[in-house]
Amino acid sequence: MTDADPTRSPVTGTQQRPVKKERALVPKTIAAAAVAFVLIAFGISNNDKVPVDYLVFTRDSPLILVIAVSALLGAIIGGLIVRRRSSR
Repeated sequence: MTDADPTRSPVTGTQQRPVKKERALVPKTIAAAAVAFVLIAFGISNNDKVPVDYLVFTRDSPLILVIAVSALLGAIIGGLIVRRRSSR
């Protein structure tokens, strides 16, 4: 007589699903926090108005806004590139 657990499904073969390699969350979180801190410190220290040349016109914008938009666009584009490479 065997002690079978009724909640477990019976093993039908010897094939096991490959174990997914889990990515470390802590180093990525620390790196993201460090980048955010540097961007915030840099933006606060550079509160000047700078001319931004768009394709059709030029406008004076706060440097902190230019830095924030550039960082956001860089993160979005970088995330899309990483996602595309990992799907191959």
